Amino acid sequence: MLFSQEIISNSKEDKPIEIYADDGIEWHKNEKKYIAIGNAKAISGSLTLESHIIEAFYDENADSEMDIKKVVAFKDVKISDEKIKITGGKNAEYNIKKDYFKIVGSKIKLTSESNILNAKKKMEYWRSKNVAVASGKAIATKKDEFVIKGEKLVWHLEQIGDETKVKKIMGFENVSIQTNNEVAFSDKALYNKRKEICKLFGNVRLQKGDSFLLGEYAEVDLKRGISKLMPAPKKSNFAEDRVKALINKEGVEINERPN
Repeated sequence: MLFSQEIISNSKEDKPIEIYADDGIEWHKNEKKYIAIGNAKAISGSLTLESHIIEAFYDENADSEMDIKKVVAFKDVKISDEKIKITGGKNAEYNIKKDYFKIVGSKIKLTSESNILNAKKKMEYWRSKNVAVASGKAIATKKDEFVIKGEKLVWHLEQIGDETKVKKIMGFENVSIQTNNEVAFSDKALYNKRKEICKLFGNVRLQKGDSFLLGEYAEVDLKRGISKLMPAPKKSNFAEDRVKALINKEGVEINERPN
């Protein structure tokens, strides 16, 4: 049997939230929450949240009207709207006022058009701001273009017509960027999708085959296939060390970073 409940949301659009469940919906008046159990689903406009159990917490005004302030999901979390789709979450929390999701799990996957963002610890998504943050051995991929890895990756999305595309990606800690031609390593990185330029900061290594370049700052032009290793920008926090090119005829391991 399918159970359903409609509650008014306190979002800017003031759209109602419809809650569905196969095994029942409980109303806990003292705790001011609803619990949907069994293939639970919460829908508001184009946004859909699915999970095994969903709890919806509300505030009650003087007229006894209920405004949902937070939705919490447990087990097999799936989130989708017109912009993105997120799967693989163990638990999730949605703050309606901030339009902010926090998803926890070891196999989280965010998909937007042909772009994919993975996280093994946590995914945060500011829906109105079009920003996603992946933490824990995060990986951003776009087929036939690049693979970006880091302990934390920040996505900035933008709406172009009917499509949602990645505007820029920032990477932090143990960052690596792999293209069809080379692999780059750094402490931090910034990828600008419009210019197709990736800037790398701190402990930079550009590697192609057995040869690699060392420095503190680099720019990789993904469109033209040109990589530049340069002294760090004057306004950066990195020392302006001279750049260095090394050719190792005996070969080096692809994942080995020089000291």
